[in-house]
Amino acid sequence: MTSFLKKFILPKEIDFICAMHQHAEAIKKITDDLEKCMIEQKTNYCQNILDDTHQAAKIRDENMQNLLNTFITPIDRESIYRIITQLDWVSISIRHLIKKQQAFGVEALHGDYAPLIQELKLQAELLTAGFRTIKSNPVKTAESAKRVRESYDTLVEHYIRHLSNLFKEEEFKKILINKELLSQIKDISQHLRMSANSLEDVVMKMS
Repeated sequence: MTSFLKKFILPKEIDFICAMHQHAEAIKKITDDLEKCMIEQKTNYCQNILDDTHQAAKIRDENMQNLLNTFITPIDRESIYRIITQLDWVSISIRHLIKKQQAFGVEALHGDYAPLIQELKLQAELLTAGFRTIKSNPVKTAESAKRVRESYDTLVEHYIRHLSNLFKEEEFKKILINKELLSQIKDISQHLRMSANSLEDVVMKMS
């Protein structure tokens, strides 16, 4: 009788925490490949990123559809919607970075970019870890969100230093291309930080 009620009468329940964790894992995989593509010059990983961003988009669409069709959610729908869209923006921004790299004919980024890419990887790892512990250890999740913000601040310091050195260059084309790539990397990091803020918001509402 209980199974009949759950199947045909009771509102459908979706584990949105698990679903958002899955989305964050997809983002983490993309940032892991980003270093191999842009710093280590392994071009096959660049295509992997484009494929993985399409997969992340599918996860986004599925989560959004479930949100539209579900009455019972662990927290308010607006918070879930905000995380879904912000994680989507991370994926979109990384795809744009790869597209710009290809359009500008930049085969690889030099070593000065490595600290920025590593901070993106760290932010994605911390965000994924935060979703993993949100039910079992909300304090640890809040700490992960805090560390994402700290990593963002570190990335901005690298960004400013790199930009300052870039403006000392004489070749105008080189300045424009690198400035555009740097800005895109900073944009990715900003979306990761916003996702971390929303994750922390979820922790507060579930506590």
